[in-house]
Amino acid sequence: MNNKWYKRSGWLAGLSLCLSMVACNKSDQIIVDVSQEGAEVPSSLYGVFFEEITHSGDGGLYAEMVLNRGFEDGNLPSGTVYEDGYAVSKDLPCYSNDSINHFKVKWQDGKAMNGWEVVCAAGQPVYKVVDNQPLHPATPHALQLELGKSAGDVQVINNGYWGMALTKGSSYKLAFYLKADAASDEEVSVALIDENNQPAASQNFKITRDNQWHRYDGTLVSASTGNKYRLALTFKNKGTIYLDYVSLFPEETFMDRPNGMRKDVAEMLADLHPAFIRWPGGCIVEGLNMANRVKWKETIGDPVTRPGEYNLWGYRSTYGFGYHEFLQFCEDVHADGMFVCNAGMACLFRNGDFCDDKQVDDLIQEALDAIEYAIGDTDTYWGKKRAENGHPAPFPLKYVEIGNENIGSRYAANYKRFYAAIKEKYPQITPICALMFSPYLQEAGPIDIIDPHYYETADWFYRNGDLYDKLPADYPYKIYVGEYAATGRSSLYSSLAEAAYLTGVERNADKVQLVSYAPLLENADGHGRNHLIVLKNDSVYGRTNYHILKMFSDNRPDVNLKTQVLPAETQPIFQTQGILGIGTCNTVAEFKDFKVTRDGETVYATDWSDLSSAWTASQGEWSLDSGILKQSKVEGDSYLWLNGKELGDCTIELKAQKLEGREGFRIFFGSKGEEQYFMADIGSHTNESVIFGERNAAGNVSLFDYRNATSVNTYRWYDVRIEIKGNHWKCYLDNQLEYEYTYQPVIRHYAVSGYDKQTNEVVIKLVNGENTPWNTSINLSNMKSVQAEGTQITLSGVDPDDENSFANPEKVVPVETVLKGIKPSFEMVCRPNSFTILRIPCER
Repeated sequence: MNNKWYKRSGWLAGLSLCLSMVACNKSDQIIVDVSQEGAEVPSSLYGVFFEEITHSGDGGLYAEMVLNRGFEDGNLPSGTVYEDGYAVSKDLPCYSNDSINHFKVKWQDGKAMNGWEVVCAAGQPVYKVVDNQPLHPATPHALQLELGKSAGDVQVINNGYWGMALTKGSSYKLAFYLKADAASDEEVSVALIDENNQPAASQNFKITRDNQWHRYDGTLVSASTGNKYRLALTFKNKGTIYLDYVSLFPEETFMDRPNGMRKDVAEMLADLHPAFIRWPGGCIVEGLNMANRVKWKETIGDPVTRPGEYNLWGYRSTYGFGYHEFLQFCEDVHADGMFVCNAGMACLFRNGDFCDDKQVDDLIQEALDAIEYAIGDTDTYWGKKRAENGHPAPFPLKYVEIGNENIGSRYAANYKRFYAAIKEKYPQITPICALMFSPYLQEAGPIDIIDPHYYETADWFYRNGDLYDKLPADYPYKIYVGEYAATGRSSLYSSLAEAAYLTGVERNADKVQLVSYAPLLENADGHGRNHLIVLKNDSVYGRTNYHILKMFSDNRPDVNLKTQVLPAETQPIFQTQGILGIGTCNTVAEFKDFKVTRDGETVYATDWSDLSSAWTASQGEWSLDSGILKQSKVEGDSYLWLNGKELGDCTIELKAQKLEGREGFRIFFGSKGEEQYFMADIGSHTNESVIFGERNAAGNVSLFDYRNATSVNTYRWYDVRIEIKGNHWKCYLDNQLEYEYTYQPVIRHYAVSGYDKQTNEVVIKLVNGENTPWNTSINLSNMKSVQAEGTQITLSGVDPDDENSFANPEKVVPVETVLKGIKPSFEMVCRPNSFTILRIPCER
């Protein structure tokens, strides 16, 4: 095992997992049967998912330092027109339900000069972005400088991605294109300047003045270090010049690839040892509309010829980190490639338009062409293109995911066609179905792997460490958890929640074959969220969840071992008790015929005539008309509470209908106030599911094992029934059981173990998500022998809110120590807020 990455310590005091020869009181037992192998843990399990989001590529992994290098940022998103300050998609039916989404995005003038400024010390410079002098048809825009109309020298300055970072003595490769007339000056000066306009490097270029495009290349060597530099091209006030494709790269990129990756960021990814890499992402695969989707053929070849595209995360992608670069990066880090193709439908949460059958045929061919580019022989059309682009040998493409987060019958029908075509021509490729745990899986036909995604609160992940234990052993589909992340504020607490979830993933590795966190990368100036890796132009660090994922990846056993966690004390069964209520979230809805029964007797019934005396509205806009109660506020949460009735076991019945909005309606129970309650959430997750939920001090927590796919139709009255018996709850719509859940407070202790056949070690992973120590007894049974010393790797923090930062990038990182005094049974204490791995040399 390569241990260079872990912090080392030669002493035991302060470790997150302590070895003690004195038995602790009330110690839980962790029993590992070394002789009983469980599922194999596949080498494919831990990978990464790349998407161009929060400048993860442009301004992140991709090493280009110039922002808007081709002056193309002013282009509207494909498939849109400009109307009253918006880029507006054509009104087309959404594939999920034929609704019209009327999708548009705010669009401001001046985007063509994004990242650029033109200055003249002697007055106003004369310039504009034009498209009548194209360097290449795919990138027609250029900056026109009417230098002869300026009173002095003109500087064209690029600010880069929130400044350019330079290192003293390092070289930077410069390229730009000029088209100059005969009246222009003979030279242009190019410099890297600081905030005070002082140069760190400069070079003069002699200009060819024949009204033709010419490329100019140079190398700038920095004389200083800093991260607020800019690139400035200085022109004399003579003639007219067109400027296009201004590019600056560090000379040293990852693996010294041209058009390559930023070395420090790429090394962080390589250190995860990903088994696979998914590209080009999730929602951008689908696009704002079908025309806006990623088209892989536009992302290969000379970067000058790549048109780029405004993506649905709010900025324009250069396509610099394109399909070829993705495949090359897979090869460089010894990962399998996973290409995601569009399945014939735009993003459900944007325009949602979709293709007809003929257009789907074209998309299927586009996917087959992508496979041919990656692995086809060089005598094929796209295999030859790959060779022309510098890589005759096949790339390590193994998977093709068909769509992303798609739903419904239209997707199922399209998937079936993609699957058949791919398997017929490339049987060695594994297709992945974008459906989650969906009733449409049977319609989709042959399926190798499904792809559920989880963006839930930390408490959901703590609650679902046993999620895949609940799947039947003969579940027919393998699982790729393509995207997961604990939402909310990034912290050690949320990262340990993800670790708790991964213990269940690894324990069920016969069912879950692949897993990747998302989103992967975040430029700190790009306003992201809980990404694994955070960067700015001169530095990069891993959040606590990066280190946890790396610990799992680096310590993946070959097989699972039977592991039991026996609590020292039995936890009492939870009993539901509290007041009742109704409400909505981002929805207008109506209610009537509310009734509560207990043991066959009616506890409360209303026609809302006693609304003012029996009920209290705390949020929302509630009104009564002809016996129908209406909540009219479409934004935020609303609550209406039934006064004075704290109930446990009972049945709640009512009729409800949704009139407008994104979600459905909610029935509250077991409430101790607005900040502590349970609910039946009908139309949850933007009207995708019927589930239960909890509100507590940590916020809203979804309570589900596997989300169903039940949505709520507008203008339809539903008969709703909620049955509450102790800690077991059922939700019925129109007398059909939609969801049931058994609730129990969670003690945040988790364990999984396996055996590493290469090193002959038992590998035990322990998560303590509590803010108190976890007393444990480790018991190894049915083994030949065990050595007295092993290895211990621990990540922990004093405060569950701890997190790494640029100021303290190693505040919470793994510490490796020698584990001494190992016996077949020994007592240990897990420190609060910790994830620990034990590697115990053991003969079986």
